[in-house]
Amino acid sequence: MSHALPIHVPTDPPKALRLAALDVQPSLLLRAFNWLSRWRFGKVITPSRVIYARFPTLLWRQLPLYHLAESGLVIGNDLRFLIEVQVSSLNHCTFCEDLHRKNAQLSKASIAKLAAIDDFESSELFDERERLALRYVTEIAQPGSVSDATFARLRACFSEREIVELTWLQAFTTYLNRMAVPLGIGSDGFCAL
Repeated sequence: MSHALPIHVPTDPPKALRLAALDVQPSLLLRAFNWLSRWRFGKVITPSRVIYARFPTLLWRQLPLYHLAESGLVIGNDLRFLIEVQVSSLNHCTFCEDLHRKNAQLSKASIAKLAAIDDFESSELFDERERLALRYVTEIAQPGSVSDATFARLRACFSEREIVELTWLQAFTTYLNRMAVPLGIGSDGFCAL
């Protein structure tokens, strides 16, 4: 008989960085990434100083996935931003939520929809496709599976490729959230800059 220790699951993310932010740039790629971050957002993003400064190979491996999210999806950028913000919010990742909101602002996406995202089910700002996509990623994030009814309605409005894209985007955003939250990486205040 196993006597496993109970696992403490925190209800709130950490309030401060758990690893110090480093200013070292061990690779040319990281230097270029930091320059681009400073140019686009006005500062070097915290994950670059906490995660990539310690594990630069990870940046090299993730760049194609970032590129895919930004320009390789047929679902469109406006829906992509809504999904990224919704998933990051559900996962309590203030860094990612803030970053996705800023990217949406820079791309001239609907700020009104982002402001009303908590009411996507009832707000007239959202069309049926947006509601279904947001319901789908919300169900994935909450219990980890999707009801048959939601999936059937999704199939009626989205192609199979689009459904795979929605699923991948939810998973990729969750992955990024799961990197930031445990390390205490909170909002960089991009929307305030």
